[in-house]
Amino acid sequence: PRSRGHRVKTMRVVAIALGCLAAVSTITPALAGGQSQLSDPKASAEQVFWGQLYASGGSSLYCAKAFDQNHGQLMPSPVYASKQIKSALRCVTDAQCLAANPQYPYMLADLHNLYPELTRVELARRSAQFGNLGADVPSKFAAIGCDLKSSFQLVEPRDAAKGNVARAIFYMHIEYGLPIVGQLQMFKQWHQIDPPDAEEKARNDKIASLQGNRNRFIDDPSQVELLIKD
Repeated sequence: PRSRGHRVKTMRVVAIALGCLAAVSTITPALAGGQSQLSDPKASAEQVFWGQLYASGGSSLYCAKAFDQNHGQLMPSPVYASKQIKSALRCVTDAQCLAANPQYPYMLADLHNLYPELTRVELARRSAQFGNLGADVPSKFAAIGCDLKSSFQLVEPRDAAKGNVARAIFYMHIEYGLPIVGQLQMFKQWHQIDPPDAEEKARNDKIASLQGNRNRFIDDPSQVELLIKD
């Protein structure tokens, strides 16, 4: 038979283990980031994205096409694609994704990840990953004056959009714990060659007023090297 001392030691180990588990369960919710105000992606797109964020018009991300209140040829384009979010959460249907992560609808509705783009361009881009393509690769949409290169399931945006893309991906990675899909060093380079401009900073301010949080990498670009590790 085991001694009383052995039983006491065993109980002490179990108590310590349970204490550690309790600490983890207490800490985990505090680590959850992202926005917590927009939970309906469809309503958010119609009422907030178009109705407030771009109520006065703007320009598309990849093609720099200006638009006014009439945005009939455009759609919200998620930089971190919905397909990639589902892949990261290992789910197929929206119901499965919600069960896997209650933040799923908030990810889809997050304005920091959404930019306006021509529908025909977004439909071609959404199934591809970002990458650097050679100078000899032509724009897939040159006929409509859009500088977006595409080849073998890779797309390379115009230089003036590269930083926006990188900072949106870094935001989704830090706020929701999503993996960075693509080459990290490439995104860091894009972040450096295309720093936040006045338009991107103003957009960050507007989004903060609409959903209550900011993209820290727009506010302080140096945060990339501090928080995004190789």
